[in-house]
Amino acid sequence: MKKIEKRISQVKARGEMVLLSGVPVGSPDLEGTRKVVETYIRSGIDVVEFSMPSLHPYIDTNTIAEANVKALTLEPDLNRHFDLLARVRADFPDEPFYMMAYADIIQDYGVEAFVNRLVELEVDGLELPDKDEAVPELAAHLDRALAEAGLYRIYIVHHPFDWSHFTRIKDLTRGFVLLQSVADAAGRRERVASANGDLIARMRQAGLALPIILGYGISNPERVKQAAAVGADGVIVGTAMLSWIANNDLDGLGKFIASLKDATLGRGG
Repeated sequence: MKKIEKRISQVKARGEMVLLSGVPVGSPDLEGTRKVVETYIRSGIDVVEFSMPSLHPYIDTNTIAEANVKALTLEPDLNRHFDLLARVRADFPDEPFYMMAYADIIQDYGVEAFVNRLVELEVDGLELPDKDEAVPELAAHLDRALAEAGLYRIYIVHHPFDWSHFTRIKDLTRGFVLLQSVADAAGRRERVASANGDLIARMRQAGLALPIILGYGISNPERVKQAAAVGADGVIVGTAMLSWIANNDLDGLGKFIASLKDATLGRGG
């Protein structure tokens, strides 16, 4: 059992939802990232995603995209980012981590070299936000390398929901599934729409047994509770963290995370 599965099992056994968040690696700077990870873990994040920067983070919000570009501008050498994460792993040898990285970053670094760095970091898996259909050769190469290394491939189910895409990946993904929440016609997520519950039920009826982690638009404790109400096993919070990080307000960040974690309590396992 990998660290992620063990942690998720422990959290659900306590009757809580799982709280995930991505740490934008290199933001506000490399050493600052190390402090952010510590704040995440000390304040209640159950599973930490290492979000590697990209110059083309098209699926992310503008706020996260700007942080990505800034991180690569400050330090374009990805080896420095990996070296920082090695120090983070040394700080927290037992914590569950996974990596999120776009196709352009992996391609430029080299698939085998990238996967080897993941093995060194003892992360459990990799999320490629790009759809395999958009980068078929890279995705196939990456799948082989991850399988040989014994690492999980973690998938995201994008909005708008694509049944054919979900059908293809539902038996391939490991650890958990990320579900991009439903947006209105203008692309807004002013609340966690009840339609997310319909999607979750449909995914379950199709035989998906893994935890479903809902993301995008989860920005406060009330929306965490709304996510629980539609049947999500957990939430991933991203953009809402960045204002605290940008202002170097780790105390405020810690209190915000604690409020999110408090909102996950009382959920049946």
